[in-house]
Amino acid sequence: MSVQRVRAGDVLRLERTPVELDPAHEFVTIGVRSFGKGIFHYDAKPGDQLGKLRFFALEPNRLVVSNIKGWEGAIAVSSEAEVGCIASNRFLIYAPADGRVDVNWARWFFLSEVGLPLIQQASPGSADRNRTLAIERFENLEIPLPPLGEQRVVVEALDGVQERARALQYLMSRADRLSSALPSSLAMRPDLDDHVRKLAGWRRIPLSDVMTPADTRVPVHPDRAYRVAGTYSFGRGLIDRGAISGSETSYKEFSKLAIGDVVVSKLNGWEGAVAVVPPPFDGCYVSSEYPVFKVDRSALLPGFFDGVARSPVFWAELDRMARGSMVRRRRINPSEFLRAEIWVPPLDEQAAIARQIASVVALSNRRGASVDRTDALVPAALNQAFAGLG
Repeated sequence: MSVQRVRAGDVLRLERTPVELDPAHEFVTIGVRSFGKGIFHYDAKPGDQLGKLRFFALEPNRLVVSNIKGWEGAIAVSSEAEVGCIASNRFLIYAPADGRVDVNWARWFFLSEVGLPLIQQASPGSADRNRTLAIERFENLEIPLPPLGEQRVVVEALDGVQERARALQYLMSRADRLSSALPSSLAMRPDLDDHVRKLAGWRRIPLSDVMTPADTRVPVHPDRAYRVAGTYSFGRGLIDRGAISGSETSYKEFSKLAIGDVVVSKLNGWEGAVAVVPPPFDGCYVSSEYPVFKVDRSALLPGFFDGVARSPVFWAELDRMARGSMVRRRRINPSEFLRAEIWVPPLDEQAAIARQIASVVALSNRRGASVDRTDALVPAALNQAFAGLG
């Protein structure tokens, strides 16, 4: 690839066509997401509600750079979707100056490991809000410039990778939404009415029949490290908060977790902050804000209850048990949690359901790793495309 070194301002022309803000007319303003995630539109507003910023017309096929977030990749190219939109003076809008540069190539270049440091160097300042990209500094950047045909080959390849990555992300997101509902459906069986459940040997029981508060409290020593955990709301499991020294906490005691224990947040249990302890969290600790319960496995299998804990129907039951009139003060105490009632099938059926739930959760976890790899596709292709142009 033959490459020239050019000044950015010699191949990109600043385009600022002022827009008069008519109070009787509504305008759609744009923003640019950081990390190369594209342009978005704000809701339409009358001209007299847009503040004191200056605004400019935005045409398709323009390089749009945020002057306050360009340093973290708020760089995009406008499309037909932006016809009629306007951009404030916080955005630098550039058109090709003389046909030597493809603005999509410029976008990809400035998002790469080669180009983004140039934007960062042209955005001085120690605090994020003060890192402003000035027009002169941007236009004085010296950038490598291959022939236009070679630029377009790079653009086509990177656009293709991005399109495929987005399609994969959509499919995995849809699969996640479907599979997240499956564990609770397996455990709660919304397709069965109470009469059918009873005929099939299911029983409706209070949690106090199958759980007891765990006595696993240990004193906190200032010279020891403790790997602490918490609970996500909406049945999303445990949070690994990492290790802390005993001297870093005001708690005098922690509760030690074991596989199959049930953990509830006093503060957010009413919105599904309930979890069954999986193997990776065996031996972790929680504070007194997280009551821990031992499960009577002769009557209830933790793997089955894992599906119950993920169910909005069960969260609604906990919501009824919670006390307090204000959301931020609503709490659920151990005795209230144990009053909640659930339907449980015979043990052999619980075991079968637990196996199915475990399989679904394992697949979901593997899919999470695939999402991470998919997210890395575009950066990997991008940096390979511009390797050696620094």
